[in-house]
Amino acid sequence: MASGGNITTVITNDNVEQEKYTGRKLASSLDLLAKINDEFLTCQICFETYTSPKSLSCQHTFCKKCLQDYLTPNASALLCPTCRCSQSLTSDGIQGLKDNFFISSMADMLKTVKEIRNDDKQGTSLLCDTCDDDCRKSAISRCLDCTDFLCTDCSIWHRRTKLTRRHKIVSLSELESGIHNEELKSRAKIYCTIHEGEAAKIYCQTCKCAICHDCVDSDHAGHDRCMLKDEVHNQSGQIEKLLTSGKSKTEVLQDMQKSIQEIGEMKQRSLEKAEWKIIKTCGTLVAEIERQKDDLIKKIRAMHDLDVKKLQADTESVDLQMNSLSSCAEFSRKVLEYGTPKEVLGLNNQMTQILQQLLETHPAIKYHKEQDTMALDYKFNIENLKLLDNIFGKIEFVPKPFTGPVIKVLRAVDAFCVGEQVVASPVGEQFMRMDSVETTKLLKQIGKQGEEDGEFESTPNIAVNSVGEVMTSDTDSCKIQIFDPHGDFKDSFKTKINGKILRPSGIAVLRNDDIAVCCEDQVYIWTHEGKPVLGFGKGIFVNCNSIATDDKNRIIVSDISQRMITIFRSDGTLIGKFGAGAGVNDKKFVEPRYVACDSQNNIIISDSGDCTIKKFTHKGELVCMFGEEGSEPGQLQGPRGVCVDENDNILVADCWNHRVDLFTPDGVFKKHIVTDVDGLHFPEAVALTAVGKLVLSEDYSWSVKMFSLPEYQVRSPSVSSGKSVTSPTVLIKDLEQLAGKFDMTNILNSKITRWLNSPSANSSDLSQTLKITSTRDFTAREKMARRPGRSKSLTSKVSLPNDTNTFNRAVPFATSVDQGTPDSESDNLLQQDRKMHGANGEL
Repeated sequence: MASGGNITTVITNDNVEQEKYTGRKLASSLDLLAKINDEFLTCQICFETYTSPKSLSCQHTFCKKCLQDYLTPNASALLCPTCRCSQSLTSDGIQGLKDNFFISSMADMLKTVKEIRNDDKQGTSLLCDTCDDDCRKSAISRCLDCTDFLCTDCSIWHRRTKLTRRHKIVSLSELESGIHNEELKSRAKIYCTIHEGEAAKIYCQTCKCAICHDCVDSDHAGHDRCMLKDEVHNQSGQIEKLLTSGKSKTEVLQDMQKSIQEIGEMKQRSLEKAEWKIIKTCGTLVAEIERQKDDLIKKIRAMHDLDVKKLQADTESVDLQMNSLSSCAEFSRKVLEYGTPKEVLGLNNQMTQILQQLLETHPAIKYHKEQDTMALDYKFNIENLKLLDNIFGKIEFVPKPFTGPVIKVLRAVDAFCVGEQVVASPVGEQFMRMDSVETTKLLKQIGKQGEEDGEFESTPNIAVNSVGEVMTSDTDSCKIQIFDPHGDFKDSFKTKINGKILRPSGIAVLRNDDIAVCCEDQVYIWTHEGKPVLGFGKGIFVNCNSIATDDKNRIIVSDISQRMITIFRSDGTLIGKFGAGAGVNDKKFVEPRYVACDSQNNIIISDSGDCTIKKFTHKGELVCMFGEEGSEPGQLQGPRGVCVDENDNILVADCWNHRVDLFTPDGVFKKHIVTDVDGLHFPEAVALTAVGKLVLSEDYSWSVKMFSLPEYQVRSPSVSSGKSVTSPTVLIKDLEQLAGKFDMTNILNSKITRWLNSPSANSSDLSQTLKITSTRDFTAREKMARRPGRSKSLTSKVSLPNDTNTFNRAVPFATSVDQGTPDSESDNLLQQDRKMHGANGEL
């Protein structure tokens, strides 16, 4: 027992040292446990410590009994009480949900700590795990390896036993302080579910489970495996990254809360404004109704007064006739009564006429044979009340654009929702999950103002070749620069002919990836490596500023000074021209800036002079015209670069509105695909790559920016690293269309014809010959091209004449130097193969 006492002494001394070492850590650990109890281990339904915790797919945890009480009878799904996400249930109901062992473990640890604390106040409540059941003693320590609580005697023997002497035993006070929490985590073991008692130290990456060494040779042979601790470390790192992102999203969501509050305030302001409009409108209408009432009353009274005057006139007429008739009658009676016969005879005719006239005359002719008279009345059609719906207007929701800061916050939230997006249905209904809508994203900004490689001295013009490389022309630095599809600088060359420096502007790529460039009053063509090929247009142009090519490899050039579009063949032969400078009475252009072609070989021109986009046939016939000056959707302010997608939709760089707009082939506005919210300012030239990247140059920043456009994104399938060969139709979208550009039929026909005419040809190995890989066939053709008498290189340098006017004849610089036996078939095949596969025979 002496040794046991020494051991106990050692433990006590260790405790003293640990207490000196931990200091404040003990108090913080106690606070942490209190925090865990209050915030982490409490069910949000019963607000008590978890019992039989069950976890939902949304990672919220509740007591099993609480969920059973909460669940609607006969329900097949459960709505999370916290976030309202739907959780499908199996036939086992709540019992079939996952047990949250982590919560259970934390609850047990909390219970243990409480019991340890209770020991200090009321005596022992924890008993030794290794004592016999009928005589268990109070525990004073715990083995970190076995996780058993030990009494004094068992602690001593635990240290003496051969199998456990290396285990680490700590006192309960140390355990409660939390200083061994990390060590407990590192020492915790996972045991194999197949081989009982065997520790799982290996992780099967194929089966996604922890296994022991015995499992390796049985069920998991040949599977991808790693050490369990490494997998834990990797997954912990992933969780840490997610937590970091979660913290960032929390900050974004806080901003979103403020933005939603701002939106609510905006809606309140809109309500108050609408109410004010209603009050003002109704007040105006009431005032107008009052005015109309007064006018009607005035009008009816005026009409009544006029009618009364007419009635008075009738009355006076009747009175006059009545008086006349009475006077005449009285006079006549007096004559008859007092007059002599002579007087009666003398007045008879006169009296008779007067009386007869008075008797026959109507006093008011308008009443002659009438049975009624006209009286005033006011009539109103009750159906007119329906018109009040239009008079008083209507209430409706109208779109109100978000402010810049709100859009920025919403885009920040969208950036987190790459995997899935939670869409809330009306209150009381369950939430549903769906794939999120990807948003436009700035991938890279290329270059800045400067003279070094990858820098620009002026706003660059851009074009994209068949392999996705970005070509730029820099007017002030007089050079062409080439960037790889990721935007990294690759190569450059000066635009110089016979020592003369040329100032490049518009740039385009021909079918064979040669580079056509506008240089003031001429167009020049260089190879991809910077070797001059052709020059043309002298005397035709004044200031050719933009250039494009169509599907027939024709070259379309815009001259901003002459307001003219000119069309050439790829060898520089003039085909035609149209526009103001072509002598047409109708001035079709004001300031033609950029030109592009669609799949129908229509020519699309951005006209900054009248803020329109014009589409013409290659013969110069107007197809459609759209756009007007303004900042509303469909309006433009300073349209610059144009390009088309595979459906011939038109993308327009709207410079002064700081956006790129998308229009249908007929010119109907669809949407803004990139705006200043995405980091775009003063866009100039624009191009669309085959993999859904939008490449554009910016004025005033002298740079090129690359954006991802989800609606154009091409997702290539992964290629196996094994020996199996994936079909080219899988790896290369539109392979048939691509093959058609290189005349695959003639190439294959030439191969077969040459093989059939060869002395060694026989039908038995025809199928074998047809299976020869393209790389081997190209290699053989390379050897044939290098036989004696053939030229050493297809791109041999040729001395140029000093007279630069040689370009006016549209003669290519690279001419054949072959003086040997002609073999045009081999030459044509080799050149076509080089165009399609490159110098190394690789597609």
